[in-house]
Amino acid sequence: MHPIKIVSSLALACIVGASCTTDPVYVDAPDNLTAGGPNADPDVPATTTLTLPIRLEETKEAEDRAALAAELGVEVPFIAVDDMAMSLEWNIRNLGDADANVRILLNGANEYFAYVPASFVVDPEEEPEPPPLLGDIPLQVPAAGSLQGVFREDQMREASIDLDLITRGGQNPFRAMLEIDEDITEIEVLDGTPIPLKAVAHLIRLDLTLLSDQEVVLEYAVRLRSKRTPNLVHEEGLSAAAGELTVFAPVDYVPPPPEDPAP
Repeated sequence: MHPIKIVSSLALACIVGASCTTDPVYVDAPDNLTAGGPNADPDVPATTTLTLPIRLEETKEAEDRAALAAELGVEVPFIAVDDMAMSLEWNIRNLGDADANVRILLNGANEYFAYVPASFVVDPEEEPEPPPLLGDIPLQVPAAGSLQGVFREDQMREASIDLDLITRGGQNPFRAMLEIDEDITEIEVLDGTPIPLKAVAHLIRLDLTLLSDQEVVLEYAVRLRSKRTPNLVHEEGLSAAAGELTVFAPVDYVPPPPEDPAP
């Protein structure tokens, strides 16, 4: 079965000619994700990664970005948080004969860093792993049935902000995920220059984890709306030639070790 492609009301509005700044582009998942099968290791969750098919940066864009970075005194990403709107639409099919208890965890990376919750745990027996950027909500899928849902544009925007808060901002992930930062104007940086919203980075990679006590299949599609022209998303999506897509190289963020208490 091919990955789902749910056309939302906004997409339909653009198709029929209503006013909109950009037409949504759907990026189908390259493959489905299966968890909880008879041969699955319960201690090894099912995971997959999708990097957005972003076109190459034009010379003028790179020049403007360098000028803005010099003006702000901070590094400015190619894809800033408000350069794009993204949502992820998913469908879970239960292949088992009993109701499935399922969780979807969404993490990811921007151009600079990837968020790996386990990197924040020093002693697994003494402290919990911080939450994912999105998800980890218990879901029940009926036997031989299905369940659909979506990570909305506003939630994905918040996840992008949280990622930069945690990494470049050095903020505790529990605090970042528990508070709503949709109206933030800048990220405070310890002993550094604040990062204005126009320099906050957008997610460019999605890392999905699927957990289930029954055999289920996750199908998903990413819906993208570029807020810049030319469109930031390559017109051929994941099928584009490798040399026509931006190659991002984020590193796994590792928080600095806690300071020793004063003697």
